[in-house]
Amino acid sequence: MATAPRAPVLAPPHAGAAEVEVAVLGPVEVRGAARPFSRAYSLDLVVYLAMHRQGATTEAWSTALWPDRVMARPTLHSTASAARRSLGRGSDGRDHLPHGHGRLRLAPTVASDWQRFEAAAAAGDPSSWRAALALVRGRPFDGLRSPDWTVLEGLAAGVEEAVVALALRLADRRMAAGDATEAAWAARRGLRASPYDERLYRVLLRAADAQGNPAGVESTMWELVRLVSGEEVVRASAPSGTARRALAAVHPDTVALYRSLARHRAGPLAGVGAPPP
Repeated sequence: MATAPRAPVLAPPHAGAAEVEVAVLGPVEVRGAARPFSRAYSLDLVVYLAMHRQGATTEAWSTALWPDRVMARPTLHSTASAARRSLGRGSDGRDHLPHGHGRLRLAPTVASDWQRFEAAAAAGDPSSWRAALALVRGRPFDGLRSPDWTVLEGLAAGVEEAVVALALRLADRRMAAGDATEAAWAARRGLRASPYDERLYRVLLRAADAQGNPAGVESTMWELVRLVSGEEVVRASAPSGTARRALAAVHPDTVALYRSLARHRAGPLAGVGAPPP
């Protein structure tokens, strides 16, 4: 029998925040919970409710967690009870997941890192944008037993795009200020959430070039080529056929940027399949 996913019991969020934080900007975690989530789908339920702050009916959350099955009422009751026990009670003695009559809603004592991200991203201060990106640890919602609802509701794509958009905004601001190192940092944080987004790789290419780092331009391009093509391209002396197939998987805008940056030093991929001058 498959074991249920467990969220580590971590320290609660910083002082002044909610007592429990549901972290979805990477592998799912519940920080400040009373105990591990040992029952199947109890963690999924808490994550679902954290992304539906107005609460959800039993029909809504059960359909999200078990889209292909109608679960028996005792199973639903046990799942909710297990989630309630794992979350525990707040400093006021009340449950972080109050009992509901056909509807569940997390108490205000439970927040999410996504809420913190949104608040910081909405600020006009680039330091707040950086703080928001620092919350990103990996692919959003990673580790859920049943992640289909995050896709069907557009949440996974929406969170990824919000992270990428903020990473690009901060990177543009830092590049304009002549700080290519911070621009590259922002791009790398964005790639944690959306590892195939070539807009972020183009930031890395420009940042390496702005730093006078041709080796960084080359290593970034080879990293991308291997990622998107799946080709085991040998960097030192790639056969032209292999390199051509690999480059065909890369967006034309990225290839054009790389060639423009590599033209003065004859980067090894710059001439592969390039039109004659």
